[in-house]
Amino acid sequence: MACDFVAMFNAGQYDAAPLLGVQWRKLSLSSARTRWGSARSDGHIRLNWRLIHLPLTQIDYVVVHELAHLREMNHGPRFWDTVGGVMPDYRERRQQLRQSALGTPED
Repeated sequence: MACDFVAMFNAGQYDAAPLLGVQWRKLSLSSARTRWGSARSDGHIRLNWRLIHLPLTQIDYVVVHELAHLREMNHGPRFWDTVGGVMPDYRERRQQLRQSALGTPED
């Protein structure tokens, strides 16, 4: 299942990167207990393998969130404006993610 997730990501399933004007360099899966994903300034994106159990709308939110960090490496107003620019309903998706049955990791 996790391999399908990576293949889907690598095949361009997530086209938010061009919309954000960023390019990710490497994708890794993690088993983090407190995060759904992370991004480094060198373009390395890490996504929690548990995302595969969530609805695609929540996975999309996490991917856009992490890709947006390639432009803004913080959670300031410009970061949220960047996320909202490609995902106007991000607040709803973020709330759904927080209420998911998997619960513990945070964005």
